[in-house]
Amino acid sequence: MSYLDAPRLHFSGWFQADVSTINNDVRTFQNDSFVPEYQQYNQNGSWNPEGTGIFRFLDCAVTGGALAGKALRGAGDDPAIGMLLENADQRAPGKLVDLDPQQQMVSQIWGMQLRLLDAARKAVLQGEFKPVAFCNLWQRQKSGVPMDQKLAANYQSVLEDIAWDAALDSPLLRALREATEDGLLSIAFNVYGYGRDATIPRYTMGHVVGSIGPYLRGEPKHFVRGRQMIAMPSGKSPLAPKNGVYDAQGQVASDLSALTLDLGNTLPIKSADSGFEDLGPLVIGVLSFNPPAELVADIPANSVALIGEVPYQTPDWYAQTAGVIDFDLSANPRAQSFLPACPLLLLSPQPSGFYKVLMQESLDGQYLRADDFVFRLDPGERDRLEFYATRYGQPLAGAGIALSATEGFMGGSGGGDTMTPPTRPHAAIPDIGTPTDAIAYAATATTDAAGRAQVELRASDAGPGRPRGYIAGQLYGIGYQLAAQPSGYVANPLNYVSVLVYSKTEPPAAPTWYDDIQPLFTQYGNLYPIMSRYVVDLRSYDSVITRLKALRLAFSLPRRDPNHMPVTRDLSAGDRATILRWLDTPAPDGLPLLGKPPLAPTVAETPVAAAAVAQEPAPVDLAPLQSAGKSAFVLQYLARRKAGQGQEPGDTP
Repeated sequence: MSYLDAPRLHFSGWFQADVSTINNDVRTFQNDSFVPEYQQYNQNGSWNPEGTGIFRFLDCAVTGGALAGKALRGAGDDPAIGMLLENADQRAPGKLVDLDPQQQMVSQIWGMQLRLLDAARKAVLQGEFKPVAFCNLWQRQKSGVPMDQKLAANYQSVLEDIAWDAALDSPLLRALREATEDGLLSIAFNVYGYGRDATIPRYTMGHVVGSIGPYLRGEPKHFVRGRQMIAMPSGKSPLAPKNGVYDAQGQVASDLSALTLDLGNTLPIKSADSGFEDLGPLVIGVLSFNPPAELVADIPANSVALIGEVPYQTPDWYAQTAGVIDFDLSANPRAQSFLPACPLLLLSPQPSGFYKVLMQESLDGQYLRADDFVFRLDPGERDRLEFYATRYGQPLAGAGIALSATEGFMGGSGGGDTMTPPTRPHAAIPDIGTPTDAIAYAATATTDAAGRAQVELRASDAGPGRPRGYIAGQLYGIGYQLAAQPSGYVANPLNYVSVLVYSKTEPPAAPTWYDDIQPLFTQYGNLYPIMSRYVVDLRSYDSVITRLKALRLAFSLPRRDPNHMPVTRDLSAGDRATILRWLDTPAPDGLPLLGKPPLAPTVAETPVAAAAVAQEPAPVDLAPLQSAGKSAFVLQYLARRKAGQGQEPGDTP
C-alpha cells in the first residue's frame, strides 16, 4: 500500500523554501579567497544570501480524498476535508538541505513535522517526515522568466512516529488509521511555481499539492512498487521531455478491478500561478501487445484498450486530487486482459482516428529503483542500498543488477561562470569521485523472490582525505541498471545514488580556537551571514564565547533535528566531536581554549590537488535569475558533457 491506496486524503496550498544561496557555489567555501561582497544580494549569483534554510507548508489544507470507492470533495463528504495541514508548533520548521554544492539535484527535507488540525486547531494527526530528496525534476512551466521557477519536482516518503487523536469523527481518518501498518503513513507531494525573484510578493514560496495514504509493511518508502511510465527524452535537456509530459507512477489492483495513476507531476503548466497547458483531450490506455521498442508514432485505435479520460481541465480537479486519478476496470475486460503484460499509455486522440503516444510505460514493463538514493557516510561507516525490481508492477525475481561509478549530474561549480568581484584569485573548482577507493560496493546483485536486493555501501576507514582541498569530504555517484534490460530501454536519468563521504578527523585532546575551530566556524560564518548578523558571528572568538550553551546544544543534536548545526548536515562526526570537545574543555579562565594564531595556512585552506581540478567552469548562457540554482547546475552539466568532461547519467550503470 502507498499514498495511491484508499483510504487517502489530498491537500493543496503553499510551501516556503527559504534556502541560503551563498553556498551554491563551491568556490565560496575557500576562506582565503572569500570576500564580504559574496554576502550581498545577487553577488556571484547569490539571490537569497540571508536564507534560513527553512522548508514549511503554508496555508495548506485537505482538499479531497478517497474512501470505499468514493471520491470525497467537500466537508459534507467527510469532516477531514478542510482541515489544515501545518508544521510543528512547539519547535522549528523543517530544513531544505543540498547534499553538497557540487550536488544540488537531491535537495532533502530534514526535521519536518506535519500536523493535521481540526476546526478547533486540535491536532488529530501528527507525524515526522522521514528525510528524503526530491526526485523527478523537470521543466514543467512553459512561460515566464527562464529561472528555477519553471522547474518542478516531487517528494515521496513516510510519516513516522504517528500520533492520532483518540476520538476521530472522520470516517476517512479512522479508516486510514486502521489500514496503515508499522506506525507509518505514506506521503507524496509535488512542488512547482517557486518564486526566486525578490521583487515578487511570493519570494521563496511555491505551490504544493499532495496525498497521504496507508503504508504496507515491506513496501519501499520513497516510490511506488507499481507501474512506471517514463517520459521520452528530448535530446536537448534531460529535464525537458520530448512530448512535454513527465514521468508518472501508478498501480493496478491485484484483481485487475482498478487502476490508480498519479499524474500530479506529469502535465505542464502555463505559468507559475496558472492552470495546465491545454494539450487537448488526454486518455489512458493499455497497448494490446508488448512492443520490442518504445512507441514514438501514432497507433491505430484497434491496438489499444482505452481505460479512461484524464479530467485535467475540470475546475479544481488538481487541487482536490493532487493529480491522482482512479479508473474503474470492473466493466473493461479488454483492458484487464492486456494489463498484466502490456504497457500503459498516455494518449492524445488525433483527427485521423489514431492516437499519439505521449508517454509509455517502461519498456517490457521492467523497472529498477533504489529506494533511498542519498547517503552521508563517515569514514568506516556502512549503510545499505535497497533495490526493488519489477515487471509490469510485479516483483521481478532473480534479476541481475549492475552497479558502477557515475558522475550523474554532479560536479562543476554550482554557481556562475565567473566569481565577482575579482578582488583576489578565486578558488579552483575541484573534481569529484577521487580517490576511488574511499567507497566500496559490490558490482553486481541479484533480486530475491520479492524482487528486492540489498548492496552494502562502505566508506573506507581512512575516508577520502581532502581531495577537494578547501571543502571537506568527497562526492561519489553510483549508477545502476538491470543487467538484462531490453535494448533501447529509456531510464530516468535522475535515478542514481549520490554519496557524500566525510573526511576523517581525529579530535585532538585539547582543541584550540586557532588550530581547530576557527577554520570550520569561519567557513560557516561566511556562508550563512544570517547567523553572524542576528545570532552569533562564527568568525569571532569573542562572539562565539557568548553563545556557548546554544552552540553546544546545536552541535550535539541528532542530524534529523531541525535545529541541528550546521543546517547543511555536511560536517563529519569527527569535526562535530572536535567542536564539542573544544566547547567542553575550558582554559584556566573558564572559557574554551584560544591557542595561538597559526603561522601557516590552516587545513581549511589546503590547495586542491592539481590532478583533481577542473580549471574553469564550462561557459553557459545564464539569465540573471538562473545563476546559483538548479537551472545553472543543469546547464553546467550539459556544457561539461558537450566539452567531453562528463557523462550522461545512465551511460554506464
